Amino acid sequence: MRRAWLLGTAGLAGLALGWALFEYLHQQRIYPGVVAAGVQVGGLTVEEATARIAATVEHQAPPRLTLKAGEQSLEVLATELGWQPDPKATAEQAFAVGRGRLAERLAALRGQVEVPLVARLDPKAVAERLRAIAKRLERPPRDARVVYQKGRYQVLPEEVGLQLDVQAALETYLRHPGLRTLEFFPRPVAPRLTAGMLEGIATQANQLLRPIVLVYEEPGGQTHRHTLGVDQVAALLQVGEELQVNRKRLGRLLEQLAARHDRLPENARYVVGPGGRLEVRPEKDGFKLNQPESLRRLEVQLLRPDLSEFRLVAVPKRAQVRVTDLPRPEDLQLLAEATTTYAGSSPERIANVHAAARNLDGYVVPPGGMFDFNQAVGHISPENGFKEALVISGGRTVKGVGGGVCQVSTTAFRALYQAGLPIVERNPHAYRVRWYDPIVGYDAAVYQPYLNLRAQNDTPGPLVVRTAYTRSSLTVRLYGIPDGRKVTVSPPVILSRTPHPPPQYIVDPSLRPGEVKQVDWAVDGFRTRITRTITRPDGSVEVHELHSNFRPWRAVYLVGPKTPEAASD
Repeated sequence: MRRAWLLGTAGLAGLALGWALFEYLHQQRIYPGVVAAGVQVGGLTVEEATARIAATVEHQAPPRLTLKAGEQSLEVLATELGWQPDPKATAEQAFAVGRGRLAERLAALRGQVEVPLVARLDPKAVAERLRAIAKRLERPPRDARVVYQKGRYQVLPEEVGLQLDVQAALETYLRHPGLRTLEFFPRPVAPRLTAGMLEGIATQANQLLRPIVLVYEEPGGQTHRHTLGVDQVAALLQVGEELQVNRKRLGRLLEQLAARHDRLPENARYVVGPGGRLEVRPEKDGFKLNQPESLRRLEVQLLRPDLSEFRLVAVPKRAQVRVTDLPRPEDLQLLAEATTTYAGSSPERIANVHAAARNLDGYVVPPGGMFDFNQAVGHISPENGFKEALVISGGRTVKGVGGGVCQVSTTAFRALYQAGLPIVERNPHAYRVRWYDPIVGYDAAVYQPYLNLRAQNDTPGPLVVRTAYTRSSLTVRLYGIPDGRKVTVSPPVILSRTPHPPPQYIVDPSLRPGEVKQVDWAVDGFRTRITRTITRPDGSVEVHELHSNFRPWRAVYLVGPKTPEAASD
């Protein structure tokens, strides 16, 4: 008995001593049997376990995370959300196994404890990434809308939107970074407009889909009828929450009809008859569409389903100069004339001078009316007989339609100025142009629609413009009823002169190497003054000064590649 007791006591003492030795040996080591992140770490220090875990997970693919939003899902790598493995925290959790609970220690010894890989997260980075992903999964609500398809207005149904609770998903993931599925908890967002709200508008719009005849009736003349089909009528409507007329499109339609049928009035004017004698060509009254009034009325009528025909509002336009306003041709006297030359001009420039002179010939300005050069010569375009020639544009001499028309405006200006008429608008050229020499500063540039030449007719009768031209000269004569004024125009006074800059060479790849082509010519800058004195029959005197400021202009050469001049510029 005593021997059994001694043996038992010795056994317990041995166990206690063994247990104490075991505890002593694992004070700084992980208990045997513990697995962390799939790695056997029992018996290792925290540092050793950290290194082994790090070496293992370095070559492992990061976990994948499924993000769900209702029926939608998106799979991403956890690293896309800022997830990073934390080997040290994982080793520390493995070291903590069994430190406080004996049952946990015994389970570890039996190999029943496995510590999962611990991850670290950056809350800010996770939040930013979740918001970006949510935008891909969210969808805004789509309102129901009315569309025109296959000759009818139809209502496309609304679509409910989806909004995601990013904050709740963020908090969940930060608490449980080991999740493999993360729910965004979607919330439906109702659209503002539903199909039921628009059915009535669509029905009303469909009732307006009928052919409409627009009637343009010339005052006292022909009637034009234009039928708008169903598609054209639909294009004039705006169908949404309200039914309205598309004013912009309707306005464009009326502009097209006006351009097709309007007839501008033609003033009475003098023309050259048989034998070179002046004759009077009678005026022609015109008419035009009253677009604002037609727009106002039609905007209302289009919304009436019973309307099938609409009469546009056309109004007569009387000619300003009538036969009764013009004196007999034999009563007209020459008030002033001017001549300029253009010998050496290109054929295109000469053609433009002649085209503008033809249009200006016979132009009549009523008493108190305005001489308007751009109006008299009409639109400068190829359709009206004008060609491309050199013009001044954007600080360069370049090719443009109508080059040479300024020869006509300059000649007309000199006649107007010498007749003593008030000049309302005159623009000098950017630089001194040799065609208008030797009189410097006595020119007038025009450039539609920005620059014009205008003068007031303050004579007691109509002013008649006559032109005569040859291959090298142009003469503009003004006829009217004289009022006794006497006009003298002084020669130009050069106030200052600025030398022109050195030439400029521009490489043009289209030219051959060494080829040189001049496109601008050098001319000095000038400031000039011309004085006009008008003496009235009552003895009163008026003195006017005409100032011009011409910029110095450099010569410009286009040169081919590898041209010495280009290298020295």
